[in-house]
Amino acid sequence: MAMTEEQKKARLAQLKAEREKRIEEAAKARAAADPMKDPTNRPEAPQDRPGYVRYYAWIGGASTGQWKLYEESEDSPKAVSAAQRSVGGATQATFTSAVGAQTVIGPSTSTGNKPSGSTVSGTGSTVAGDGSNAYKTVGGILLFNGMAFTGEYEGKTYKNGRLVTPTTVFTGSTGSTGFTGSTGSTGATGSTGSTGATGLTQADVDAAIAKALAAQQAKFDALAAQQKAEADAAKLALKVKAKDRLTTLLASYGLEGLAGFIDRRIMADVSEEQVMVELYDQPEYQQRFPGMAALRKAGRTITEKEYMANERAMTQTARFFDLPKGFYDSPDDFGALLAKEVSPKEYQDRLQVGQDLARSLNPAVRSQLIEFYGVGEGDLTAFVLDADRALPLIQKQAKAAQFVGIGRAAGFTLGGMTAQQAENIAGTESYAKLSEAELSKALGAAGQLRSTQQRLARLEGIEYNEQEALSAVIEGNQTALLASQQRAQREAARFSTRSGISGSTLRSTTAI
Repeated sequence: MAMTEEQKKARLAQLKAEREKRIEEAAKARAAADPMKDPTNRPEAPQDRPGYVRYYAWIGGASTGQWKLYEESEDSPKAVSAAQRSVGGATQATFTSAVGAQTVIGPSTSTGNKPSGSTVSGTGSTVAGDGSNAYKTVGGILLFNGMAFTGEYEGKTYKNGRLVTPTTVFTGSTGSTGFTGSTGSTGATGSTGSTGATGLTQADVDAAIAKALAAQQAKFDALAAQQKAEADAAKLALKVKAKDRLTTLLASYGLEGLAGFIDRRIMADVSEEQVMVELYDQPEYQQRFPGMAALRKAGRTITEKEYMANERAMTQTARFFDLPKGFYDSPDDFGALLAKEVSPKEYQDRLQVGQDLARSLNPAVRSQLIEFYGVGEGDLTAFVLDADRALPLIQKQAKAAQFVGIGRAAGFTLGGMTAQQAENIAGTESYAKLSEAELSKALGAAGQLRSTQQRLARLEGIEYNEQEALSAVIEGNQTALLASQQRAQREAARFSTRSGISGSTLRSTTAI
């Protein structure tokens, strides 16, 4: 029976919570052992290489990655970003997700003017003067509260942490005369709109910038490719671990044949929790745990470990009672019982009923089992292990067959007695507490009383109901006992009057 959507969602949520807890515990343990493996706290990058800005970047997942040291040239367009990432502190990541590990918790922008009276001295130093630590330089980049500064500072203009240096371009006027050479030489005349001073043209500057940007982009692309490769490798490693865990788990269930299914689903980016839910619909799983679908439908789901523990306990019980092979060597042998929530203890009690019947199955009881329930001697095991019959009913039916069979052997007619009537009588406390041997002895005594009291009742011209003998002996009915005693006393008195012989001998044959 397939799981409902609600059951799938509930099971999926449970498995996901358990998995996230395991991941978090593993990540915390790694972080405690090595701070470089703590995604929630980025280390401060050492600025010990002149001309470069060094920074840390997190590579990998929360429970598998670590901080790695990178660097950018101070002349690189990425130097600003690198300087911002050189600052250490708590990140936006957690121990279950590395998302946000590259971002330190704090202000997203930093613009404005420096506090009055503060100064900057030396690369990497903090600001002194008014006690503010807002300004610092890292690798030639001016930071304010850990972010690249834009604005006026110390009489200078900064943009994204870099000093803005003004440049002057000298341009000749239309038709003007250039600088004149020395006597005897001809001065150079500037052309319309040309640059009066010799040097780099704008095209040269643009080409140089384009070249630098291209080189930087190539370096960035290479770093991005490296990071992606490392992330892909980490992701693959997690998949392999998940696949190995599930494969090992299912092998312990005897489901090695599902290894291919697990491999396909995990590699298709399906979570472990979802794979476990999908297992319920696999034919191999249903054959191994045939009782699980009925339990889920009834809202009584147990784990596979609990299911297998019940199977083992039932197998041991079956062997103890010498059941033939075929009753305990296949999952189907216990599937119906487990589906009906039959516990190992109840299974043992059922087999005990069957054994008791089999060991003392006299012809009279066998006859009643066949008459009432169609159960022959060879069908006893199937009778007591019928998953649709509750244990109390089986016990009552076995006692009913014993009561009627042994009772008739003791001389009781029990005419017209139905199985339901016999079950009602045998189910009372007086009968239910007796073992078969005790029931046989009690019915024998009741049979003797019935025989004597029927004879005495005929002498008085009345009918004696055999149920009265059963009530007197087995149930201890005081009214029935008194009636039998009084009948015996009247007969003793009559006999004594006629013959003069003491009635003690007669009474002894009718004593209860």
